[in-house]
Amino acid sequence: MSDDFHPSPDAAFARGRLLQSQHRLQDAIACYQQVLALDAHHTPSFIMLALCWMQEDDTAAKSVDAAQRAVALEPENAFARSVLALALNANARDGQTAAIKAALQQAEEAVKLDPDSDFSHAVLARLHLRQRDYPKAEISARAALALDTENTMAAEVLSAALLLQKKDADNQDLIAYQLQRNAEDDSAHTSAGWMAIMQGDHKKANQHFLEALRLNPMSESARMGLIESFRARSWPYRLQLKFAHFMNQFTEGRQTAIMLGGFLCYRILSAWLRTVSPLLAAVVVGAWLLFVLWAHLARGFSSTFIVMDRFARQALRPREYWEGVVVGGLIFASISCLILGFAWHVEVDGGFAALVCILAAVVNAAAFTNDHWLGRYVYGTAAALAGAIAGYVILDAFMAAPGLPLAGELGALAILLGAITTWMRGFGVWYR
Repeated sequence: MSDDFHPSPDAAFARGRLLQSQHRLQDAIACYQQVLALDAHHTPSFIMLALCWMQEDDTAAKSVDAAQRAVALEPENAFARSVLALALNANARDGQTAAIKAALQQAEEAVKLDPDSDFSHAVLARLHLRQRDYPKAEISARAALALDTENTMAAEVLSAALLLQKKDADNQDLIAYQLQRNAEDDSAHTSAGWMAIMQGDHKKANQHFLEALRLNPMSESARMGLIESFRARSWPYRLQLKFAHFMNQFTEGRQTAIMLGGFLCYRILSAWLRTVSPLLAAVVVGAWLLFVLWAHLARGFSSTFIVMDRFARQALRPREYWEGVVVGGLIFASISCLILGFAWHVEVDGGFAALVCILAAVVNAAAFTNDHWLGRYVYGTAAALAGAIAGYVILDAFMAAPGLPLAGELGALAILLGAITTWMRGFGVWYR
C-alpha cells in the first residue's frame, strides 16, 4: 500500500463503527478523528466520538463538546440531541440540578423532533430515572419499547423504574421476557441480578451479574451489582436491602413522613415508658439506636468482608475498597474498645472511645457513599475529622500516661458530627 493512500470518510467511519461495536473504543476514536480530518462537517463522527468519550471519566467532558458540535451542524437531528442529553447527563454530578435539567431539556426536544425514535424515548427515560421520577421513567421506557422491543437501554431503565416502584410482578414478567427473547443480552442479566438482590437471593444475583460481565465487561451497572451481591452475603445488609425495597414503593415525601412519624412514635413511647418501666424505656431507646446504626453501617460493615475476600475485592474500585477498610476498621475498633475497657478495668473510658468510634464510622459511611457534587466534600471533611478524633480518643483511653488534653471535648464533637450526619443523610441534605 502506498504512503499517499487515504481512506474515504465513509470507509473510515464504517471501520470506526465496527471497532466501537467490538468495544475497542480508542481505535474507534482514532477512526472518527480521521474522518473529521477529511471532513470537518461529518456530523455522525461527532456523535460517535461523544458516545465513545462519555464512557470514561477522564474524557467525559470532551463528549459534551463533540455532541454540541453535532447539534450545531444539524439542529433538527433528534439522534444528535439525544446523544447531547446523554453527554450532559454523564458530566452532571449528583446534586447539580441545573445541569441535569439541561440534559432533560435536550432529551425532551429530541422526542419532539422525532416522536418515532425509540432511542430518544429511551434517553428521556434515563433522564427521568436520574431525577428519581420513576413513573415518568416507566412511561418513556414503555414508549421506547413500543417502538422497538429490542431496545436494551429502555428495557434496563424500565426494569429499574419498576424495581424502584416495587412493582415486582411486572418487573419479573419483563425480565423473564428479556431472558427468553435473548439469553445473551447482558442488560437482561443485569436487571435479573438486581431483582434477585432485592429478593434476598444473593447467589442467584451473583450468577446473573457474572454472566452480564462475561457478555459485556464494560457494564458498570453489572459491576456495581456484583459488588452488591458480595455485600448481600452479610445478613444485616440483606435486611437493609429489603427495608430499602419496601420503602421504594413510597414517594420521597411519604418516605420523609414515615421517618418523622417513626421518630415521633419512638419519642412518645420512650417518654411514656420512663414513667412505667425504666428498663423497658432503655430497651426501646437501645432498639432505636441499633436501628439507626444498622441503617447507616450495614453497607460499610458488609464491604469489610469483601475487602477480606481475595477474589471479591478484585471487583472493587479504590473508593469502595477504602470504604470497607475505614468503616469496618472503626466498627471493629469500637468493639475492641468495649472489650479492652472491661478487661483493663477502664469501662468508662473504653465505653466513651467505643461510642466515638461507632459514630465516626457513621460519618465515614456517609462520606464514602455520597455522590453529591458539594456534599461529598462536606461529608468527607467531617469524616476525616471524626476519624482523627476517634484515634485520639482511643489513645487517651488506653495509654498509660495522664490523659491527653481536650480528649473529652473532641470526643463530644465527633459524637455530635455523627448525630448530625444521621439526620442530614436521612433527609438527603447535600447527599445523593
